[in-house]
Amino acid sequence: MRWNFWTGFTALALLMLGFYLLNPLGPASLDPRARLAGYVPYQVPANSMAPTLLAGDHILSSVWAYVGKEPARGDVVVFVSPLNDIGYVKRIIGLPGDRLAMHDHRVYINGKLLDEPYLPPAPTIETPHQDYGNLAETHIADGEFFMLGDNRRNSADSRLWGSVPRANLIGRVERIWWAQDPQRTGKVR
Repeated sequence: MRWNFWTGFTALALLMLGFYLLNPLGPASLDPRARLAGYVPYQVPANSMAPTLLAGDHILSSVWAYVGKEPARGDVVVFVSPLNDIGYVKRIIGLPGDRLAMHDHRVYINGKLLDEPYLPPAPTIETPHQDYGNLAETHIADGEFFMLGDNRRNSADSRLWGSVPRANLIGRVERIWWAQDPQRTGKVR
C-alpha cells in the first residue's frame, strides 16, 4: 500500500475520531478539544483566584496532567461544579481522607495550619459574611477534593457546595497564555 497525502489524512482523521469516541482520558468536559488535544483553553471570568489568576486571563488546562497521577494539594484546577454544569477554576486544598477546618480564613488540615504563600494579605475590612472564613472540621470522602479560591473573601467554592468528586475534574491549569499585563503570562504556580 502506497501512502500519499489522502491516505495519511484519512488515517489521522480515523485515529482522531476513535480517540474522541473512546475518550481514554476521561475528562469531565464533553469539549472535543479536551478529548482530542488534551488541552482546553479557558478565560477566567472573575477575581476569585486573585492574585494568581485575574478576571480576563486566558489559561490552558491540561487534561493529561492526571492520567496515571493523582491531583496534589495546591494544584490550580478546572472542574465542573457539583451543583450545576458550570466550569470553575479553584485551588485544591483538601485531599481525600483529610480533616479540614477553617478559623478566621486560615485553613487547618488534620489539625495543622496550612502554609499558603500564594494568598494575598487578608484585608482588615469587615465583610457582611463574617462566618464565611470559619468552617467546622469536616472529613473529605475518598475520591473527593476540597476546592478554595485564593481570593477567599470573594469566592464561591467548596465552602458552599462541599467537596468535588474526582470525576468532575477537567484538568490542571498549566499556564496563562494571555493577560492584559504581558508580564503575568507563563506557568501557573
